Amino acid sequence: MVSPVAQPEWLNAAGVWLGLVISLLVFSAILGDHWLARLGQYVLVGSVLGYAVAIVWQTAWSLEFVAALRAEPLAAPWNWLPVALALLLVAGALERIFGQERSGPSQGGWRRLLRLAGFLPVAFLVAMGVAVALVGAVQGTVVPQFVQAARTGFQWNAPLELLLTGILALLITSSALVFFAVDPAQHLANQPRPIQRLMGAWIWLGQRAVWLAAGAVFARLAASRLSLLIAEFDYFVSTVNATGLGQLLATWWRSLSGT
Repeated sequence: MVSPVAQPEWLNAAGVWLGLVISLLVFSAILGDHWLARLGQYVLVGSVLGYAVAIVWQTAWSLEFVAALRAEPLAAPWNWLPVALALLLVAGALERIFGQERSGPSQGGWRRLLRLAGFLPVAFLVAMGVAVALVGAVQGTVVPQFVQAARTGFQWNAPLELLLTGILALLITSSALVFFAVDPAQHLANQPRPIQRLMGAWIWLGQRAVWLAAGAVFARLAASRLSLLIAEFDYFVSTVNATGLGQLLATWWRSLSGT
């Protein structure tokens, strides 16, 4: 068994100092939009994109159809279809990036054909993403939630508090669905006045329920970002202490204060 190679001490120290400098550059954005803050953001985004590209490359290289193509390229011709779509996507992206200055009436037909061919894999990706999201939302969220609310709301032999909770959950769930599906100006214009008032109250309740849910989501988002900020401050303090800068600053402060 081969033991992992230990990294040199100077490399670990350089990584700590580099992380500290980038953190300070990103934090300097609170002072305004200046080139140091943008530099830190560019380095951060570039490193994240580079890491993502490396992960995607390793994942794609380890796929089964890629391994099959490497072993027997002509055994399954259909395995070349994803490769062809990927090449079309890359070619269309390169043409869009490097052909912007040449766009216009004088643009060659093959460039336009290459750009249109690049839309084909994008259309496949968008269609598959929308289909998966729609089916997942309907089968995994909307329908089970409504069915569960209906089952809970109509358990008449349940205790009073459970019965009221179930009815309230059913009312809020159905009102939220009505709020998204019914347009008062279009669907209720020719309805009788009692129906308009009933549906208006139902839509009003669904709108408030959606607002409450959105507020809860934003509150959780703010709490998660606050947790990340606290973790970043903790990393900053630990990094300063690890580099010896904290002890140097403490000694400098004691010399200034005369303690």
